This record gives sequence, C-alpha cells and structure tokens, in this order.
Amino acid sequence: MLRANLVPMTGPVVVAGVVNVQQTIPVDDFPVPYSPVRYLPHQLRVEASGVGLNVARTLRALGSSVVLATMAGADPAGALVRAELDRLGLLGDGVVGTGHTPTSAVLVDKAGARQIHTDLKDVPDAVYPPELFAWLLRGARLAVLSTVGFNRPLLTIAKDARVPIAVDVQTVTGVEDAYSQPWLNAAEILFCSAERLETDPAPFAAAALARFPARIVVVGLGAAGALLAVRDRPARRVPAVAPFGVVDTTGAGDALFAAFLHSLLAGRDPDTAAERAVLVAGCAVGTPGTAVQLTDQRVTDLLRRHP
Repeated sequence: MLRANLVPMTGPVVVAGVVNVQQTIPVDDFPVPYSPVRYLPHQLRVEASGVGLNVARTLRALGSSVVLATMAGADPAGALVRAELDRLGLLGDGVVGTGHTPTSAVLVDKAGARQIHTDLKDVPDAVYPPELFAWLLRGARLAVLSTVGFNRPLLTIAKDARVPIAVDVQTVTGVEDAYSQPWLNAAEILFCSAERLETDPAPFAAAALARFPARIVVVGLGAAGALLAVRDRPARRVPAVAPFGVVDTTGAGDALFAAFLHSLLAGRDPDTAAERAVLVAGCAVGTPGTAVQLTDQRVTDLLRRHP
C-alpha cells in the first residue's frame, strides 16, 4: 500500500502554496447583469484564503501536523494574512516575505457556483528560498506542492529529499497539459478537477497512471462526487454527499484533497480515504468561504448519518 511508504509516520506534512486575501461577492446568477450599485448588507466577506492555506488549514483541523511554506507581503493584505496564520498556528519559519500579497475576488451565485478573479501579484515569479524548503522537509512525511510558479524548483528539492509528493493540478486539461508537466512528473498522489479535462475522467486517470509516477489519481467531479483510480485495480466513483446543502463551492477541491491525504496518512485505505474526503468536500460546499473546521471524529460521526 502507498501509505506504507509515507515515512516517518510522525513527521509533519509540508504544504507549499499561495495564501491570499479573498473578497467574496454574492450574485443572483451568471452571467451577472449590470447594475451601477448593489446593496449587500452583511453579505460581503474578506478573509484569508488560497490553495496553500485551504489545504493546510483543513489538514490541521482534521488532526495532521502541518508546516506551511508560503509568501506574504509587507502590505495591508499581508498583515491580514499573517494575523490569520498566527491565529491558526500556521505562522512559522516557512512564511517568508515578498513584495505584494496575492488577492482575489470570488463571485458566488445562489446555487453555490463560483467565478474566481485572482491577482497573484509578483508571487508566481518569486523565488522561495531553496535552503529553507530543504530544511522544512527534514523529517517530513509528505510534501504537498500547489501549481504556483515558485513551487516548480521545490519539486526537485522534495524528490532529492526522498519525501513523497502530493499534487492537485486542479483545472488541468489532460496528460499533455504543458504547464502542469513538472507536477505531473513528480506526484505520487495526483488530484485534479474534471472541470476542464478534454477527455472523460476515467481515461485521463488511466493515462496518468500509465505515464506518470502517481500510484493514486483522484478526479473531483463536483456534484457527482469523485473518481478514485489506484494503480493495478479498476477505478471507482464515489458519489457526492452534501449534508448541509450547497452554499458556496469555493475551496471544495482543496477540502477534498486535504481530507484524502489526512485519511491516507492516518493509515486508512484509499477507498475509505476517498469516502471521507467526499464527505468533507460536501461539508465545505455547505458553508460560505473556504474554511473547513471539521475534526476527524466529526467526519466519522457524519459518515454514520450519511453513509
């Protein structure tokens, strides 16, 4: 089993990715009709978000030990980010300074569908200190590297350190996706969304397992759940469950990814990990924003009620 190779068993998960400041704006539907002014009392939210934070926060809430490697600017947005990371216990040596902090605006309609407008500032071209990342990896059991530009050279550092790598290539188009090749060629656990795949999820997963090092591929299917593909066995679909309805789908893929990794690292088999992850993602879409505050025991309790 893959989990037998994730050693040492007591080490942290090192998550490298973006943390940004997100403004969430509710809309009635898409496309958004023009209006010069919309009054939205108590409906606009500003919060820290981003793939790096979403994954690290969910892992930590579920009970995994996490070290976050990210960048935050010296601007007002950076101050908000650092304050939130400090509150969550994620403001450690892995948080380094940069010129500007990424920001995003997310439009969310009444059905929970979202449209993300993101400004990564100068972060994609920034250089994360390689010596620092190598130091963070000492004793780590897993490296989770998002597809932001500064993570590209960090893939090699993780491989040289013999730390297993997990990657969510998100809206990848297929196995030939040019931008995603470094991550596809490094991941032992590979996630993506079916949203922009140019082929059906099952053939993509089969092609990824045949071509790349990954031994597990999970494709998020949105309202249809997820596809789990493990090397040398048939793929299976895990149906979606949304115990609290659908309010906001932002960050659901990050929740699915983090919850699967946590369960796998806790010693569960990939099928159980996928079932628990789909439930966590289903809880994520039932709350506004991207914060998922579920403990591992809470997931177990919810599964008894929503098998």
